[in-house]
Amino acid sequence: HVLPMCAPTRAVLLSGVDNHIAGLGSMFDSGMLEGVSGQVGYERYLHERVATLPELLRDDGYQTLMAGKWHLGASEGMWPIDRGFEQSFTLLAGSGDHFSFLEDGYAENDVIAELDAEDFYSTRTYTDKLIEFVSKNHSDERPFFAYAAYTAPHWPLQVPDDYLDRYKGEYDEGFDVLRGQRIERARSLGSIPDLDYSESIEATGPAWADLDPADKQHYARRMEIYSAMVENLDHHIGRLINHLESIGELENTVILFMSDNGAESDEMERNPVFAERVRRGNYNNDLGNLGTASSYMSYGAGWAQASSGPFLRFKNFVTEGGTRAPAFLYFSGQESTTGRWDRQYLSVMDIAPTILQLAGVELPGSSYRGREVSPIEGKSFAGVIRGDQDPIHGADESFGIELHGARSLRRGDYKLVWEQPPVNSWWGYAVPESWYRWQLYDIANDPAEHNDISMQHPALVEELASLWEDYADAHGVVRGVRIANFERWQQLPSGGIQ
Repeated sequence: HVLPMCAPTRAVLLSGVDNHIAGLGSMFDSGMLEGVSGQVGYERYLHERVATLPELLRDDGYQTLMAGKWHLGASEGMWPIDRGFEQSFTLLAGSGDHFSFLEDGYAENDVIAELDAEDFYSTRTYTDKLIEFVSKNHSDERPFFAYAAYTAPHWPLQVPDDYLDRYKGEYDEGFDVLRGQRIERARSLGSIPDLDYSESIEATGPAWADLDPADKQHYARRMEIYSAMVENLDHHIGRLINHLESIGELENTVILFMSDNGAESDEMERNPVFAERVRRGNYNNDLGNLGTASSYMSYGAGWAQASSGPFLRFKNFVTEGGTRAPAFLYFSGQESTTGRWDRQYLSVMDIAPTILQLAGVELPGSSYRGREVSPIEGKSFAGVIRGDQDPIHGADESFGIELHGARSLRRGDYKLVWEQPPVNSWWGYAVPESWYRWQLYDIANDPAEHNDISMQHPALVEELASLWEDYADAHGVVRGVRIANFERWQQLPSGGIQ
């Protein structure tokens, strides 16, 4: 389980503490949000009050290496080199054109990076850099920690020319059909409970059958490009794996692959901020040009819902579709080549203490290098990796989340949810009646969050809401955060494909 958006998740991943403690209580300033300006915990960079995972590993003798997206502080003094990474090649911002190197703010160690922009594609270049970093000091026999922070398949959806048509025609039946197929496949694999999800689909935006033929063609092409980006990502991760094998380190390496939020639902033409970016950059999103370096588009809520399977909604939301992320572990000595599912609740907050335990590194406590820091809150699941089936979190533990005013609390099988409009994804639809109040779901029997049982269990809602307030007090959560000028955003036209 992760946060609903990327940078807060990454801050928790690298610190093992709540996003507010780590400095990412919000991704946006007062221009987009009301109530966050100047607040402790809302500094929008990985704050000095935490000791980072790479710092702790570096101090214990590890090489610490990174390539890819940073998004945890773009000013000098906040870069990866300042937070424990010895070698880094990073996109400092949250996203960028996958073929453009010069305009998006890359740093290599402590300087603005310089590369041959003609030969740049984000996924390939990040992999090249990581292989270079791993090889550079391999002979000194120091162990390494590598953070491969790929931006693909984040928008803009762009792929090399030889990948453009690999999925041509695969998605002509539309996102409704694909979502059903994904749910059935996931259920047959055992990755979701064996339940009936046929009535749990809450669509956002038009149904596939209501689109005109031109829009269907355009949307199908977007998903083709998205899938091609994922295949390209898989290819380059394979290069990295092959390199580890060639230097004799694959069986001596624990590999964790994960996403940092739910499926991305943004649609450039429907979001005025992104639509202006497309216009200003003179990008060409005509059907025949989609996926090239001169296009700039995303795939939209329909495909995001298909990617989320049975879970409600997607990125930006505290529902399961926004916070339950795909993840897997590979490690030497695992029980079989096919692996196994682990059904207990695990949080991105648990990753840092797990890696530290596997590396034999002690947790820092409340001080690090002479400064006071927040102790790591997560729990190690190293025992789970080694085959221990005992849950690391007790059934009575509660897990609070807050981001941009949306909030949730999970305890055992019950989850409390408070929804409101997402801050950076324009919401051009009616606001559901369930928003701006607590909803309650039995996640064990209703993981799709379809049946709100808050009216049947008012005492439980009150109890869990009180626990959320305790969480918020302990982590400096600002109450009442809302989108600035939301009414203006709602009045903008939704339209179709422009």
